[in-house]
Amino acid sequence: MSDQRIEALEEKLAYLEASNAEMSEEIFRQQQEIAALTKAHLQTIARLQNLEDAEAEATNNMGGASAEKPPHY
Repeated sequence: MSDQRIEALEEKLAYLEASNAEMSEEIFRQQQEIAALTKAHLQTIARLQNLEDAEAEATNNMGGASAEKPPHY
């Protein structure tokens, strides 16, 4: 194999190694972002469930009067 061909292959290998490192870093960053978004999503769901539970409890404590329309409607 000629020196020129070996040099070209070494350049390609260096480029591929650099690209691989960049992609690995990006994948790691995306995994962290997905984890953060998943955590925020689960917290939002829990908060919504708590609000729904509190509303249902308030409605039950009022005897369901808040769910009924006033007579003038």
